[in-house]
Amino acid sequence: MTKSIKEMSLETQENYDKLMAYLMNYAVFDHKIGVEFTDKLPSFAPPISYNEPGKLIIMNARWIYPAQIPFLLAHEIGHVLHENACFYHISDITANKGEASENIFAIKLLQKYCIENEFHFGSIYQFARCFGIPRECYYLLTDAA
Repeated sequence: MTKSIKEMSLETQENYDKLMAYLMNYAVFDHKIGVEFTDKLPSFAPPISYNEPGKLIIMNARWIYPAQIPFLLAHEIGHVLHENACFYHISDITANKGEASENIFAIKLLQKYCIENEFHFGSIYQFARCFGIPRECYYLLTDAA
């Protein structure tokens, strides 16, 4: 997995930028969700989303694995749309179910992007690698396909 966006080829960087624009438009214009990228967090701080007092996602621009940022943004969009931003505060069982649901949402949103842009992959695992989907989420790929 590419650790730095600067290490990507120009073609891949252009694809990354196009994907991020798609996700930002989906959040901001289609669903009225504010998205803020900050470089004030430590590199290991995950993104977070809120529904109150307004719909907002705060993304860590210094995330340790930049190739995962589109997946993480799609995941947080799911939290806001489904109004379950605080699953992790309730219980481990609810947290795991909520996180899995939003991971599936993120995978499906990325698949929608691929369909709309006529991107095709030889396997769901190739798709997952290309979109920086963490390996611990691979068990969800068949649920989302």
